[in-house]
Amino acid sequence: MTSERDSIKTNGLTRRALLTAAAAGVAVQTIAIPTARAATRPGTVLITGSNRGIGLELARWYAEHDWRVIATARKPDRATDLQAIADAHPKVQLEQLDLLDHRMIDGLAATLADQPIDVLLNNAAILGEPNEQNFGSMNFDLLSRVMATNVTGPMKMAEAFVAQVEASEQKKIVAITSTQGSISSLRSPGLVFYNMSKAALNMGMKSNSKALEKRGITVALISPGAVDTDMMNLALERAGVRFKLLAPAQSAEMVATVIDGYGLEQTGTFLSHKGESIPW
Repeated sequence: MTSERDSIKTNGLTRRALLTAAAAGVAVQTIAIPTARAATRPGTVLITGSNRGIGLELARWYAEHDWRVIATARKPDRATDLQAIADAHPKVQLEQLDLLDHRMIDGLAATLADQPIDVLLNNAAILGEPNEQNFGSMNFDLLSRVMATNVTGPMKMAEAFVAQVEASEQKKIVAITSTQGSISSLRSPGLVFYNMSKAALNMGMKSNSKALEKRGITVALISPGAVDTDMMNLALERAGVRFKLLAPAQSAEMVATVIDGYGLEQTGTFLSHKGESIPW
């Protein structure tokens, strides 16, 4: 029987629902969206994984705020929603990019060698089948793919495009990470490979922040919150929990706002979509 204490709601979520979700290892946030503002200095942003979810909405947000958007996807010819954004905004260009193909990354960097990139936005990531990440039934081939995509890919992007970022005005390298990568916040043994990848990404980008600070480059680590995407819904389905999620457009707007206010003095810090510090 639900007690009065368990039924107390926090922004629409009961305390029991919050505890259940936390026990499943899924990051939970209350839905409180700050007032978003357009970037004060529109520039050029390169976004990986722009064909769906948060990446698609980030591409849309930047396009609508007069940025030049270099939107990448593994199969841009099949990304109809992204193509629609490009059709509506002449400053959007679509590029093919697979983070597992380092020659392709180098090739795109060479093609864009003369293009300053104000924000290099590493968004692309995979979750992997949750049931293949549990102790006793781990698929280590899956672990290799998750790490190659979620960690090695963004690190390679940072090295490949650092000259273009340094040549820009805003000089920002952003990694879309997750509170699932917070070691001190771990509550469940699930999503092991995904969690490992985000913790490793955080360390890699933190190290990059130390290496690049003298060059005036800001490295940002931002969690987008619990967002209504295919990835999040698969994680919730396997965990057997359900709660209110942020719409991708809401998350993208909040993330873009945090990026806009993220300065060199904050480089290497781990922030939420609300701009709040997240424990490591």
